[in-house]
Amino acid sequence: MNYENTTATPTPAVQDIPHNYLYCFATDEACPRAPHCLHATAARLLSQSERTDPPSLQSVSPVYIRKSAARCRFFRDDTPVRFARGMTNMFEDLPLKQARIVRRQVMACFSCESYFYQSRKGERLITPDEQKAIEEVFHSAGVESLPNTTDTRKE
Repeated sequence: MNYENTTATPTPAVQDIPHNYLYCFATDEACPRAPHCLHATAARLLSQSERTDPPSLQSVSPVYIRKSAARCRFFRDDTPVRFARGMTNMFEDLPLKQARIVRRQVMACFSCESYFYQSRKGERLITPDEQKAIEEVFHSAGVESLPNTTDTRKE
């Protein structure tokens, strides 16, 4: 699997915020989760920028924040997540008979067969949960580390 960090950048910018994104203007005192929430980060970036657009936006209600900040259903963690892209060479180092069995088990790690093929070709990103399930398949087959894994991140 080739790894990419596709969810968070070290220095997010206001132009990276998607159109119609939900903003949360809760202060750190009003919401204990605000320092690590993407919606609150987006609101802070917008407030600190010189931009005058968008003239209107969607935001979390201050009344909702006051009543449910600790268990907010809009909370989105700002912890970077590492996705993988592609896995075409993953089975090359396995004996043919074992590769067939492992391949079927890896296919079962995805919710549908087309996701497996899209992920294999790199058309669909492989989630951390799927990566963990694939690693478990290889470990249960007696393979210590995933073969032909390369890290394609640019540092």
